[in-house]
Amino acid sequence: MEQSQSTEQKKEHLDFSDVVLTHKQWLKSVLGLGALEAKMWVTSSAQLLALVGGVVFLLITSWLLMIASAAALAWSYGFSLVGILLIATLVTLLSAAGLSYIAFVTLKSMNFTRTLDALIPDSQDEKSS
Repeated sequence: MEQSQSTEQKKEHLDFSDVVLTHKQWLKSVLGLGALEAKMWVTSSAQLLALVGGVVFLLITSWLLMIASAAALAWSYGFSLVGILLIATLVTLLSAAGLSYIAFVTLKSMNFTRTLDALIPDSQDEKSS
């Protein structure tokens, strides 16, 4: 009788050990897959960043060439070179001011107070609830 209980306990122990070993292997596989995905994400992000940098460089170059083309066209129609350069400078500064304003409005609207209030409610919110 005692021997059968002992054998049963050993069998349960072996079954539990097998389950633990299987779960450890599964967890190791999942973590390995997560690490592989993270490496792929970093590589893809670096490539994407390089591509975006190239696009930004080409857009800036196109903008400057567009201003230069307009200046050359204006000069061919007899406008003064100083006037052309002043107008090109003014257009560039106005464009920068417009982009700065858009960036300011975007940054101003990017507040996380709702998220913060959802995570950590104020004492007034708790009293009203």
